Amino acid sequence: MMNPRNIKILLFLIIGIVCALAFLDRCTTVNITTSDLFRPKSYQYFKELTQSPESQNYEIVKAQGSFPILYDSIKNEFYLKNFKGLTKYDSSGNIIISNDLRNEKFTSAFDFANFIPYVFTDKGVYDFSGKKLIYIAFSKILNAQDEMTEENFVSEFRKQYHGAELVFYDRERNGDDDQRGFPIYFRIKDQWILLFSKKEDFTLKSLSGGEMESDTIGQIDFKNNPAKLSDKRLTLLKDYKNGFYSSQTNGERIDDRYLDRYYTLILKERKLDYQTDTEVEMLSRKKEDYFFTGSILDLPDWVAPSFINTGYFKLSYRQENIYFKAKAVKYFDDMKCENNLFLYELPKKFKKNSDIGFLDYGLNLGGYRNNETGEVDPLIKNTGLYVIRKKRVK
Repeated sequence: MMNPRNIKILLFLIIGIVCALAFLDRCTTVNITTSDLFRPKSYQYFKELTQSPESQNYEIVKAQGSFPILYDSIKNEFYLKNFKGLTKYDSSGNIIISNDLRNEKFTSAFDFANFIPYVFTDKGVYDFSGKKLIYIAFSKILNAQDEMTEENFVSEFRKQYHGAELVFYDRERNGDDDQRGFPIYFRIKDQWILLFSKKEDFTLKSLSGGEMESDTIGQIDFKNNPAKLSDKRLTLLKDYKNGFYSSQTNGERIDDRYLDRYYTLILKERKLDYQTDTEVEMLSRKKEDYFFTGSILDLPDWVAPSFINTGYFKLSYRQENIYFKAKAVKYFDDMKCENNLFLYELPKKFKKNSDIGFLDYGLNLGGYRNNETGEVDPLIKNTGLYVIRKKRVK
């Protein structure tokens, strides 16, 4: 038998080893509980998102565009903002039209005040709603310098409003011209007319005491003179699990909590049913490096450390599983890993019309600025939107 002294030494030795392993696992980049030894060998074959991971019938490919993601339920097509223009996908995830309108000085895609398949410039309209992109110059531009009297403006507005099949209001876009009010667009017999409101008349009070009907996301309306959208109003998708809709306001994601907080905002899609069994699950992770979160004290990395990890994920989609890997961050004071992976799908009533969904990988951990070019090299390089679609027949 071991004597009591040797037992104490062995006990202290075991405690010391456990504490050392716990320190290495918790405070350093050494992988112990996150070691490859505890993962199936198949994990080493997981692809990055940019490598188009796939299942038997589905694949994930990079999308050509960003938020908002919009759906045309009549034509069964999808729209993404593409810089100053749009990208349009068919129901199978093939690009129909894509144009970033980079040469335009400014377009209405800047803040997407209206969820419609048109992009307005100062001289005309880009119509993305057909099979080919069409540009139509305004047949008239009225009150561009606020030259109309209030009486003349009211008369002109009523004339155009009465005869138009489409009417869209936009936000004020002065740019270099402080004389302009906000734009109002009318389509009459395939011609487009641009009428600027009276300067400072932000609520069209001159029109029958009109005021803004409501602060509706994706549609500007005025009381007594609502927008005429016909069947052109597009629908948002939603990440059902996290509650996010496929649009942003001032760079902030729109979810049900955001809408509850800003209760004057109205989103028509809140009435739709987006329930789904689809989900993204992190199966495992592996520490790669420390992630500096900022501190007023110059402490060593292992004091309250956060880590950049390689996360191993499973996307359950339409009764199939797609496996992939992506970076995730584990903060010292958080039990979960942050990956910012969001899955956007159609409302239930439209799902039978299309097999595609959109995966947003939005993990932003900053980067390193090149002092010569001023450009930032991001730590995470493959963020952005991805399309989940059926695999192409080869």
